[in-house]
Amino acid sequence: MDAADRIKQLSDTKQLLLRKLLENKNIGGEMLLRLEGSNLKILREGSPILFVFPATDGSVSYMRSYLPYVPEGWGVYGCQTPGLDGEQAPLRTIEEIVAHNLRMIRRVQPNGPYYLAGNCMGGLPAYEAARQLQDSGEETALILHLMPNFNRPWKKLPGESSLQMRGFMDYTFIIERILKVQLNLPFDRLATLDEVAQQAAVVEHIKLGGWLAGVDLLAFQERMKTYQASLEAMLTYQPRGGLRGRMVVLAVGEQERNEVELPLDSPYAAPLRVLPPEQTDVIHVDADGGALFDGSEPHISKIGDQLLRILEAVPNSGVRPALLTG
Repeated sequence: MDAADRIKQLSDTKQLLLRKLLENKNIGGEMLLRLEGSNLKILREGSPILFVFPATDGSVSYMRSYLPYVPEGWGVYGCQTPGLDGEQAPLRTIEEIVAHNLRMIRRVQPNGPYYLAGNCMGGLPAYEAARQLQDSGEETALILHLMPNFNRPWKKLPGESSLQMRGFMDYTFIIERILKVQLNLPFDRLATLDEVAQQAAVVEHIKLGGWLAGVDLLAFQERMKTYQASLEAMLTYQPRGGLRGRMVVLAVGEQERNEVELPLDSPYAAPLRVLPPEQTDVIHVDADGGALFDGSEPHISKIGDQLLRILEAVPNSGVRPALLTG
């Protein structure tokens, strides 16, 4: 199959998703909150506001697929990763990410109760934000973690000393998973190159493979800077205990892929390793965890039904929940 045929093989939707992952930062038309220096994006106006932290790539446009499953009237704001738009250097620790986002969140909502959310890696800043808010005397009544149960050899993957190669492996995994293609990225050859040459080789491989007609190398390089910073933050995070309340884990994985067990050795499961079992409620959803990123059916409906059920069940006690997804 030549390059032109491969491009045609991908639907317009899949090509758009691939371009979002590799290059563009703001496809989707989200309205940037009109506050100077703010990274918050308004996905839906309303009250109370659900503040959602993204996965390692840092973008928030895919969160639109969650909106039908958030109760009517609620607002949803995406906490886009600082630095994704080139407005500042990307942050390299969870604590820095949280400090920045809490400043922005408090400009919108000065006091609790707060609803906080996070997808995949975003569960770490959401957990940390909830813990810090509680330490400052604010209310957080519920924590929910949308966790993709990806069956990967977590302990064998490169760590913080090889962030770029780890990033390439992560991108390859999620692209092949949600687009159902084989990228065949030449990892052995990439390992012999310096980082700049690695980036150029990946972009050239994608072009020659026909996955996209053109990828902007500079845009991809900027994307990788943010991804590596977020990856470093995730891999080095050491969560503290002391969180009050319970965490509901919405664990998403397909039985046929052997993705029922929680991936406790994954870096985005770090909060579960410090919370006692009596503080966690795990709800398994037999669906593809990739739907948390691409909103594919019927999987997102299965996930969303559980999400809506959890949010609607929050007691109307005057204490709003802090929600953690991902």
